[in-house]
Amino acid sequence: MRLFVREEALLSRADAKVKELQKSIDLLKAESAKLENQAIQAEGEMIRGRTKLRQAGKQIRSVIQSAYKIERQATGLQDVLKELPRREVALFRSQVSNLASEAKKERNVLTKEVTKISNYGISI
Repeated sequence: MRLFVREEALLSRADAKVKELQKSIDLLKAESAKLENQAIQAEGEMIRGRTKLRQAGKQIRSVIQSAYKIERQATGLQDVLKELPRREVALFRSQVSNLASEAKKERNVLTKEVTKISNYGISI
């Protein structure tokens, strides 16, 4: 009889352990599913972010080309102004020079942004 009681106790403890392990497995599965969903969402956000960065980079490149064009036009205008009498064009020369300088500064800032995007491994 004692042996029977002892076996019953062992079986009862084993059953409790199995139930505990099953509960742990169920919790693990639930947590795993939750984390998998989060990873899928994060991946989607990352893909959308990469696409947005690529598009922004292309737009920035377009603006950089416009800045180059402005610089070239300013240089051409400066050449034309050199042919005119100094007194009358001094103000224009200064303005054209300032505009060319601003275009160059803006172009340099935008070039740095494109470099940042490229450093993330996103081709533009």
